[in-house]
Amino acid sequence: MKEDSQKPKENTMCKRVLRPRTAALTNPSQKTSHGRGKMPTEIFPENQPTLETSTNKHRLQKPATDVNDTVWKLPEGMKSPSIPAVNPFGLRSCNMVHRLYHASLSISQGSRLKQAVVQPYIQQLRNFRIQHTTSPFDRRVTALEWHPTLPKTLAVASKSGDLIMWNYENTAKFNLSKGMGKGGSVTTLTFDLEDPSGIYTSSIDGTVCRQCIRESQSCHRVFLNTADWSRWYCSLSANYARNLLIAGDNSGNLTLMERKSGKRLWTRRLHKSKATHCEFNSRCDWLLATASTDKMVKMWDVRMMSDRKSALYILHHNRPINSAYFSPDCTRLLTTDQYGELRIYAGPLWDRMERSISHPHRFFQHLTPIKATWHPLYDLVVVGRYPDENFPSYQEEESRTIDVFDANSGDMVCQLLDPSVSGIISLNKFSASGDSLASGMGYSMLIWTDVVRLQQIQSEKLQKTPQENGSDSRVSRLPLSNPAPRRRRRRRRDEDDDIGAMKQRLKGKMAKR
Repeated sequence: MKEDSQKPKENTMCKRVLRPRTAALTNPSQKTSHGRGKMPTEIFPENQPTLETSTNKHRLQKPATDVNDTVWKLPEGMKSPSIPAVNPFGLRSCNMVHRLYHASLSISQGSRLKQAVVQPYIQQLRNFRIQHTTSPFDRRVTALEWHPTLPKTLAVASKSGDLIMWNYENTAKFNLSKGMGKGGSVTTLTFDLEDPSGIYTSSIDGTVCRQCIRESQSCHRVFLNTADWSRWYCSLSANYARNLLIAGDNSGNLTLMERKSGKRLWTRRLHKSKATHCEFNSRCDWLLATASTDKMVKMWDVRMMSDRKSALYILHHNRPINSAYFSPDCTRLLTTDQYGELRIYAGPLWDRMERSISHPHRFFQHLTPIKATWHPLYDLVVVGRYPDENFPSYQEEESRTIDVFDANSGDMVCQLLDPSVSGIISLNKFSASGDSLASGMGYSMLIWTDVVRLQQIQSEKLQKTPQENGSDSRVSRLPLSNPAPRRRRRRRRDEDDDIGAMKQRLKGKMAKR
């Protein structure tokens, strides 16, 4: 035993490699005398073949700690995937496919991806031209709104109180509701979504009413009437989820009433001066935004409105405010002041101003106030330009265009201009599908559409029409093989009292006999 203990031990440490802990746990048979697991070892032969290394960078490899490591190989007949290189042109491209591909490679493309989304709409707007114009009023246009169910129809109101329903594809036909003339200016109009033939209006004559314009009848129902020429209503909005209607007057008072019956619920002074705009949030039915010439936009909870101090948020501006519109997805608020600034606020914390855009649109007494509105499908802002020499970015001979801004970046992406139109365009609203734009300019109404697309549609129709006509003419000239239809046709002609033809046929029969 001593001799065995005195023998030199072989140095096998270089040949011993520890297995992973998972290998030890999977072999519970090897235990020490104390019952605890022992980390097993294994001796590798000296002539062990080395693992193959692959030059293909895209091949999958297992961790180096795994003893049973093997090289992953593609099945026979398959080729390794080839990923196209990311070149500088691809990085600058605004194509949606390129943007999504770069995003899949974890290349930062946040702003460029949004740019790729909006690019088709911008390209469509650049093709917009004036398709229809009309001047049905003797005073300037003060309000307009698209019909909720008829995509080619809109309602337009004037300073004299006239209200028309206009289908611009049939320009010779109007449904007109005559106003009172001087002092009857319509300040706001909105369609009744439950009955699209009805229109809610607020007017300078001190009334809030519901008008029904149809070809067969015209009704007029008054909800509010101040009976005072020094107090009139400037704004109006409807809430269909809660069956409410709210109107603001020139003293800063807001009146809440039931939408169908017109029953007044309360009247409170929530602004110090004229309430120029009020609008309910369509996604959050209790949220209300009001704008005023006291240089403030306020956000309210309709369930807790008591006085001026009960506002959820107060958005201070440098100038009086013309409008405050919610975006189509109701997550942003667009405000237009009376001089040269557009502001975009983001919810749900509405006191955070997301972006400010400088734009000349100053107020003038004998001009309908300029209001910026949203595109229905994307966060694009459209507003008319009123050039001002005192504005910082003024250029000589600046045109009175319609400007389109990207709300995400604040950059101007498009300008609409027609050489035949030189007036100031105060009101602009897109249709529900975004393929048409209605504009109010002085006494006139303008309809902008994608003329390039219309020309393509018309050319396709012209190409199809001759072919259809030619096929019909060829069919009519073919001889009828069955004589029965001829006899039926002759009998029908006889029944039409064609006496001359009957006499000729009788004479022929008598001559044969």
